[in-house]
Amino acid sequence: MDNRRFIIRFMILLAILWCTPALAETEFRIANFRAGANVTVAEDEVISEELTLAGANVKVAGELMEGLNAFGANIKISGSVQGELNAIGANIVLSGKFRSKVGAGAANIVLTGIFEDNVEVGAAKITLTPTAVIKGNLNYASAILDRQEGSQILGEIFQKKTAAKRDKPEQWGPKDRKTAGAAHIIFWFLSLAALLVVGLIINGFTPKQTETVVALISDSPWTNMGVGFVFLVAVPVAIVVAFITVIGIPAGIIAGLIYGGVLYISRIYIGVWIGRKIIGYFKKSQISTFFWPFVLGITVIALIGLIPFLGWLFKLFCLLISLGALWLAAWRAIHSKS
Repeated sequence: MDNRRFIIRFMILLAILWCTPALAETEFRIANFRAGANVTVAEDEVISEELTLAGANVKVAGELMEGLNAFGANIKISGSVQGELNAIGANIVLSGKFRSKVGAGAANIVLTGIFEDNVEVGAAKITLTPTAVIKGNLNYASAILDRQEGSQILGEIFQKKTAAKRDKPEQWGPKDRKTAGAAHIIFWFLSLAALLVVGLIINGFTPKQTETVVALISDSPWTNMGVGFVFLVAVPVAIVVAFITVIGIPAGIIAGLIYGGVLYISRIYIGVWIGRKIIGYFKKSQISTFFWPFVLGITVIALIGLIPFLGWLFKLFCLLISLGALWLAAWRAIHSKS
């Protein structure tokens, strides 16, 4: 299954949701994206285009004429999906009719529907109920495969096995080192391009938020650094506590994803700030613009980040300042509405 497109779409949507926190309390819809605490496709709904869903609880009872990408703590699909299905979550139950390939990854997966094509799944436990019918192949990776009596697999069954790896660089040959070097360069450019795209989308949706955060970075950098440090340390502790309580696991998963999304998009604002500082020395008219300062700023950060140790410290410094400013901006926005 093609996870890259799905993950990119989800991260973009997550970033948009963070910039508009009030929308996260209800179901948020934009074009073929839906997200929120509880996301549903009703039984009488017919969706004619590919759909992406993200939420704590995702339920699909309607008919999807194209593909479906689903992400959530609990995913239940009892409707019909004509296109390819990609699902990632904690608990996934597939009880509907699936006309194309199905790919899923979770802690627990229950297959109880009818699958016309191949099924590729990975989980700690995979259960095939008596009503499950897989007309294609089953390709699975799991410690436990509970195939109950009555379940049907008309194709072949393949179990994925972990291939032996050469984990230590000392074990790599010249070809491995060249491949790794090329991959690192490609990843560096792709990650920079991805951040550029996400930044343009975030600024397109919330230009005022961008200016507010950038202004806060200029006004109180040291305060921002302190707040950013607290956020960086306190949130993971809270997530761990949520997982310990067991009942808070879904909330912990969502909080962890939001936390990762915030860490990612915080780079946008510090990039704009640094870019404007540099451009301001040469061309004052570009100080208030977004695009070129943003491009310059994130490129400078990425290049300095390549320097061993010093680059890591610089990136941490930028992260803390931008995180603090982003959190303060969100805090003030919430309190101004209350």
